[in-house]
Amino acid sequence: MDFITTVLLKDISYLWMIFFIMITAGLAKEYALFAPAFAYVRNTFRSNKFVVVLLSAIGGILPIEGRVTVSAGLLDTVAPKCGHGREKLGIVDYLSTHHYYLWSPLEKTVILPIAAFGITYTAWLGLVAPLLIVSLVFITWYIWSQVKDEEITITPGTFKLSAVLRNVAPMFVAVGLYIYNSAWMIGCFGFLTLYYIFISQQWNIKKLLSYVRWDVLAWVGAVIALGNYMKSYDAAWQSMLKTSVLDPHTFVGMVAISAIGFIASFLMGSSGKFVAIAVLMSQVFGHEYFLWFFALDFAGYLISPTHKCVMIGNRYFGTPVGTYYRALGAWGVLLLATGAIFTFLI
Repeated sequence: MDFITTVLLKDISYLWMIFFIMITAGLAKEYALFAPAFAYVRNTFRSNKFVVVLLSAIGGILPIEGRVTVSAGLLDTVAPKCGHGREKLGIVDYLSTHHYYLWSPLEKTVILPIAAFGITYTAWLGLVAPLLIVSLVFITWYIWSQVKDEEITITPGTFKLSAVLRNVAPMFVAVGLYIYNSAWMIGCFGFLTLYYIFISQQWNIKKLLSYVRWDVLAWVGAVIALGNYMKSYDAAWQSMLKTSVLDPHTFVGMVAISAIGFIASFLMGSSGKFVAIAVLMSQVFGHEYFLWFFALDFAGYLISPTHKCVMIGNRYFGTPVGTYYRALGAWGVLLLATGAIFTFLI
């Protein structure tokens, strides 16, 4: 019974949170609940470049599966029909929808470490602050230096304040309450899901459950359970590693460990899997190395050939793959340098 409560059932509330977010996301996407807010962004700001910044930011924080596709659709409304200006928006789409992996309280790359380490959301932000700051600086630099105002076309749309307040505001309230007190997570997102069911009038249980990615829930649950198990036997793991070639306290050992993590993340090309690898490796080799493992595995994920987001942008904007990898390679190097400095030198 102790094994069940301390390993299998501990932190199960995070699975409920993800479950509710998936249903909410599916409803928001299928019934275009956020469309009025998008129209406001397009019609209010006169700077074409600022519209791109806001549209990409909105696309990046949406708590929905396939947000890269949603963001691409938004940016496509202001993109020229062809040329370098259109190609650049493929990079903007990618960058703007991947920084949220570092900070969004709705994303499994944040939820999973918080659950595994038993820390608060505020503590998480403090932990990844170096990576987050350097990422936001890089993304802002790229948008403002590489995209020109004349390369963007603005198309008018329809905006209704009442629709924005009805459809979008409740989501931000739920997120704010969760950030204020993470113990309210199930209540916040459970009620949010019920609210979106009510306004969409979608009461079909089968349809609602179709929005749930059961494989993701299973994967996250398995990682949480394995992490809890490893924490229970932390001393035994440390003793074993001292006599292993994978000793993180030696240069050769850390290089070998890092290579394994990077290659695995590079081959899998999955956000859920890269963060799971980072969490498990830090559970095994020491929490003090988590920032390095996270930066390393995130970089491997960004440039993975199995990462579908590159192909999405290529399809929407005709952005050459080589152009992607020049931008993503630069971001990855910045992440690695920052992670190394704050892990091994500071």
